[in-house]
Amino acid sequence: MNRLYSKLICTVAFCCVTSLTLAAERPIVTDITSEAGSGQKITVSWLLPKHAEPAVTALLVYKNTQPIYSYAQIETLAPVATISGADTGWTDAVSDYRDYYYAVVAVTERGAYDIIIPSVNATIAGVHAHIPPAKAARDADASAQETLYPQGAMRETPLPYIDLIEGMDEKPVRIGTAATEQAKLLAGSYAAKNSLPLDMHIFEEDLISPDGGDDYLLFDILSATFIKQNFKEAATQLSRLLATNRSASVTKRAQFYLAESYYFSGNYADAVTSFLQVAEDYPSLTKKWIDSALDFMQLPD
Repeated sequence: MNRLYSKLICTVAFCCVTSLTLAAERPIVTDITSEAGSGQKITVSWLLPKHAEPAVTALLVYKNTQPIYSYAQIETLAPVATISGADTGWTDAVSDYRDYYYAVVAVTERGAYDIIIPSVNATIAGVHAHIPPAKAARDADASAQETLYPQGAMRETPLPYIDLIEGMDEKPVRIGTAATEQAKLLAGSYAAKNSLPLDMHIFEEDLISPDGGDDYLLFDILSATFIKQNFKEAATQLSRLLATNRSASVTKRAQFYLAESYYFSGNYADAVTSFLQVAEDYPSLTKKWIDSALDFMQLPD
């Protein structure tokens, strides 16, 4: 009887310990998600452990431009936010349109619980702020579809280097009748005046790394030279791209970037010539840039 009673006590004790063990959870948040909100904001949310052992006293939020797969990636970084251990979300205010990845690490009385599990407490998909409508969208001319690129960096995505064929003859410049008439009108009515340089413009298609093809190659050139304001090298690379077979859409955009590169290099005459080549595609947009280029150049008598 005593033996039976002892076995019963042990069984009950074992069940109690097992229940407590199963009820306790590791101090790690789960189901982390991130999404773009209004303006330039990104909202990160997660679920808290119900019975963390040890208890969660605070949460550390980390941000990176690359996916966070391990704690070693963020160990030397300062968290972008330290919040209450009872919070289930946090909003980040960003200043550019790069993709960002987030991780949330719980802090207990023993310190940070240094475990990162992708898709559990670290996002696996990058999120960027909503891209605002282009200035040209407010223009009555629907052909002006440019996007103002703010001061900041383009999304830094590693891209393979694709060598272009050097020494290819440049294709002759062909300017349409409408563009020629526009140039005559601009030159005839030009009056020198003080002006400020225009801000860099980038088409919306080129703000995010494409999957491949001609768009991929153009993005590579822009991110390696144009965005870094190495305009002379950008002009060289874009000219080489334009000397190869490419899609009509990429040709128009590359030609516009080439004109911008000349403009920012102070080569206003070539800038005007290059802008005129896409004046029929982007009439309102190119007119603004041609006007500005003419403001900075000395026209012959």
